[in-house]
Amino acid sequence: MGTSRNVLEVIRGIYNVDQLLSGKEYIRELIHRLAKALNVKYVMVGHAIKPQEKSVLTDYLYSDGKFIDNVTYELEGSPCADVLCGTRVSCYGENVQHLFPRDQLLKDMKAQSYMGAPFFSPDGELLGLLVVMDAQPFKELELMTSVVEFFAARIGAEYRRLDVEETLKQHNEDLEKLVQERTMQLISQEKLATIGRITLGIAHELKNPLNIIINASELLMSSEIDSESRRRALDMIYQYGVRANDIITNMLKQARQDENMQPERIDVSTLLSHALDVFFRSRNDISLKSKLRKSIHISPHVELNLIDSPGVERMFINVIDNAVYALSEKLQRSDGGFIPELRVDLHVERGRCQIRIRDNGTGIPQTHLLHVCDEFYTTKPPGEGTGLGLWVAKQMVEKNRGTFDILSKENEYTEVIIEFPEVFLLAEPEVTS
Repeated sequence: MGTSRNVLEVIRGIYNVDQLLSGKEYIRELIHRLAKALNVKYVMVGHAIKPQEKSVLTDYLYSDGKFIDNVTYELEGSPCADVLCGTRVSCYGENVQHLFPRDQLLKDMKAQSYMGAPFFSPDGELLGLLVVMDAQPFKELELMTSVVEFFAARIGAEYRRLDVEETLKQHNEDLEKLVQERTMQLISQEKLATIGRITLGIAHELKNPLNIIINASELLMSSEIDSESRRRALDMIYQYGVRANDIITNMLKQARQDENMQPERIDVSTLLSHALDVFFRSRNDISLKSKLRKSIHISPHVELNLIDSPGVERMFINVIDNAVYALSEKLQRSDGGFIPELRVDLHVERGRCQIRIRDNGTGIPQTHLLHVCDEFYTTKPPGEGTGLGLWVAKQMVEKNRGTFDILSKENEYTEVIIEFPEVFLLAEPEVTS
């Protein structure tokens, strides 16, 4: 009874560890208190190195009141081999060096006594071992055996908890990596789709100057051309060649992806006008285009400091595309009396550039409105949307220190409001439609 009472007192003294500690810090504190309570010089916690399991690597090595660098040592000829093969405490209360003369670690530590206990996973897999050693023979072997066995089990439980925590962390990291990779794939698809629309619009733009260049060249090849006509033909070839080159230059800028782009002063009025032009050139929906009422009000020469102006233009195209999609959906559902309307407005208000893009299409239900700019959120049918268009658009606006808001009422309208700071070189308002 006396021994049992002493064991409980010792366990209580060791186990009363600060509850704020966990993981490795918790194990270190347990080891420190164990060494102090049992009055031993060394405490070691380690595991067999897989797959051969012929040696042990210490995870914690406590010596003379402090933690020291971990070591690796061979199991052959060591009392630890008995511990790892057993299920309970192995104890050598004295003369341990004489019993294991090939164990260099015992010699280096000048150990006279040794006690070790294994700890396991719930399914019985060996996780590691707890060892206490001293330069003097052990006293109170029964007490020490009970305490070491108890704390081996407790340290094993913490090892298992850490392993589960690490596994969950790894799973989360793997999942996050997969999500990031999938996000980048979908963003690339979204950008490619937008660039495809831009490229189609550019193809239309290139066709006109190329036709003029071809016609002027054919005129120059005529034997009956006079000198004035020749001069005009050469002038047209030069002017429209320059125009075609500018179109190609802009196309290359659209494709550029530069993470370190610096702000540039850009005419956002021209950028929005060009986005509208490119988008409608790329549309082949004759039914919608014939009925669509467009109201375009763009103040000219509004300049902003923008990072990645091609990305801002793609953002405009994405927002316009969503508006036209909603108009097309409502037109298809209507009985013929619906008149699709698109209003685009750019003006300066209180020193900020404000852009409003409004349609009278299907609108957005209130339950969806809070989430339409969330990553992967889409109300379009499978295969028609990635759930990244508005998310990318909002990210692009915020990248340029702007704000991106959506107002909507189901079956009535949707209005996207974009604002940018730092307006430059504002000209007198001008209305085009």
